Amino acid sequence: MRRLTIVDSLRGFSLLGILFANLLIFQFGITGAKYPDFYGLNTIDKILLYTDYVLIHDSAMPIFLLLFGFGVVKMSESLMRQNKSVNLVLIRRGIMLFVIGILHAIFLFNGDILSLYGCMLLCFFWLVKRHIKVMYAMIGLCILIILCMGLFSYNDKSENTQLTTHNQLSLKQEQFLSKEMKVYKYGNTYERRKFFQTEDYPFTSEETELSTISAFISIFYVPIFFIMGMIFAKNNFFSANNTKFIKIMIILMPIFLLFKSIMLFYPQNSWTTDLGTLSTYAVSLSYIALFMFVYYRYQDAKIFNYFESVGKLSLTNYISQSIFHAWIYYGFGLHRFGDNSFTLSLLIALIFYILQMVASHRYMQHFKYGPLEYLVRMVSYWSLHPKKAV
Repeated sequence: MRRLTIVDSLRGFSLLGILFANLLIFQFGITGAKYPDFYGLNTIDKILLYTDYVLIHDSAMPIFLLLFGFGVVKMSESLMRQNKSVNLVLIRRGIMLFVIGILHAIFLFNGDILSLYGCMLLCFFWLVKRHIKVMYAMIGLCILIILCMGLFSYNDKSENTQLTTHNQLSLKQEQFLSKEMKVYKYGNTYERRKFFQTEDYPFTSEETELSTISAFISIFYVPIFFIMGMIFAKNNFFSANNTKFIKIMIILMPIFLLFKSIMLFYPQNSWTTDLGTLSTYAVSLSYIALFMFVYYRYQDAKIFNYFESVGKLSLTNYISQSIFHAWIYYGFGLHRFGDNSFTLSLLIALIFYILQMVASHRYMQHFKYGPLEYLVRMVSYWSLHPKKAV
């Protein structure tokens, strides 16, 4: 069975979105990214940061997650054709991704997503052999949980997502961000972890509680996209004629982005927060539709070959991005953490991604797998010479 090139191309393209989204954490940290004024960003930098928040933040990862679920089913179908044990391969693959993700989070980037993917695979590997109706039922269950959680927390929906000005920070909060910037700029891995284990978190208990509630609700969006990817694979979504889906989702894209923008700047209203959260994830489907539209119209364009190469080496490229940007921002490198030029950060990231496109394309002309892809396959298939799936 021929590998779908559009899936690899979309995976490679979404890796650019993940890189831009991760820049906020690399440069300002998970907490500091909400307070751009503290770092003295100028007007252009603020506009670019807000644009990153609205267009990319939290909307790139679901695409990658959906494609991960898609790939799991396709790999399982290949294993079944070869009469191999599907469950064992998927379990070992899930464990391997989880371990790599934990190491990635400890030493490079605390916004890791690989451990989450590993958990999803370990929790839902059994779905690949189930009827598609079971998958729909699982998505329905996740949606029901989200609705129930939303109702219980309805009166507390003013999540601290709003980008806050420097003047709204308390003295303790400013001191915390200053210490965080110093530790990340000049400290080592041990000092960074020690800081968060020992330093008192100065933000109010209400903000922390609301953020925790929102994060817990968001967890249930993760299996929705993972299982949706499985359904897409079962329905041969990317190889079928989906003109209606593409048209509807592209039309809805501006509406999703509008609601996401309103939530970002006016998070106090419960309705705008609910619609904004939904739109944050729904716009991911619009991006998929837009990519499909452009791909099918211009699929002979060479740039898609480069996206495809990046996508085939997605694990190696993802970790490479973290290694490079950890060197750019953290203590063992160029100490740019907390720097006031987000424009320069975007430019560095874009240049690095272009270099990844070129390097990946050249690499795939000589090798079938990337180094980390080969390692994961080796453990998954429990063989030093894992064969390419057919």
